[in-house]
Amino acid sequence: MIEYRNIPVKYIRQLAIDSEVKQRGREIPDIIEDLIQKGKKSDIEYLNQLFKYKGSNLTILKPEENFPITSNTPEKFIQLLVEKKVINRAHLGKEWRPTLRPEIQICAIDQDGSDIYIKLVEEKQTLKKDGYDTYPSSYASYTSIVIHFSDNVIEVRCAFRDREKYVSYVMDLMNYGNNRNYIPATILTKIQAQEISKKLSAGLSSTQIAIPSTVGSMVFNGKKDIDLRSDDAFSKIKKAIEELNLPTDDTMVETCFFKFKCPRTKLEFHTTFEMDLKRKNFKFTSEVPQTVIDHVLDAFILVCYSEEQAKQAKAF
Repeated sequence: MIEYRNIPVKYIRQLAIDSEVKQRGREIPDIIEDLIQKGKKSDIEYLNQLFKYKGSNLTILKPEENFPITSNTPEKFIQLLVEKKVINRAHLGKEWRPTLRPEIQICAIDQDGSDIYIKLVEEKQTLKKDGYDTYPSSYASYTSIVIHFSDNVIEVRCAFRDREKYVSYVMDLMNYGNNRNYIPATILTKIQAQEISKKLSAGLSSTQIAIPSTVGSMVFNGKKDIDLRSDDAFSKIKKAIEELNLPTDDTMVETCFFKFKCPRTKLEFHTTFEMDLKRKNFKFTSEVPQTVIDHVLDAFILVCYSEEQAKQAKAF
């Protein structure tokens, strides 16, 4: 079942449980075959598309210069990729497996209105053990990027240390000149982080607080499904620290959790995300589907842009 390889195993098994298909001790291809026999093929195809451009890290970047005139619309950009022989027209809406190379290649592309979704693949090396021996092996490493043409921003779903490499690749495809500078647009203040959590009805599972003493900082981890913001024990601990004349309001990192129920498949996606307020990073702790990313981005845009603009307009 190579065509459904985007779906994490745990959600295939959960769909099987919900559909009363035996899954314990069985291989995934056999489970999928039984789900198809149960009439769940459309749900499987839907989930595979949801996870096609999955990611954990999330950064939105706004280039200093507007998108080049040769690629400032989805249609122009696709035409440019065709002219550069990066893709052909038949690739649009598809996913394929190019011959692995160390260089970055496109292996999937979709258009959704004014957004272009791109899946990138490159060959990476690792070492495997076989008995006493160790031998080199290669594997496919994937990264997803979304170009939002209506907002003139690029969304990168990769580790922050790799961000420059992938953004440079995409800006090269778009015919950017020498000025490839950009501004991160996913930088949050503490208040904004708390507002986003409220919009998502997300609980606080962990927090790291800077302590101006020899301790440096303290990390508090709540038990499963415990929201530290409303936990009495956590409130008492903070109060005890404050009685030592030490502040507890310099938050460094917040980790939050929420559940998102897929309206079509009825599967629940248990989502945890981390907001590093010092390093200005935002990431999910595991790869999440497009619906969850959209849900979080909606809250982010509402708090950081729509409501902020409304406040500024009211001030004038």
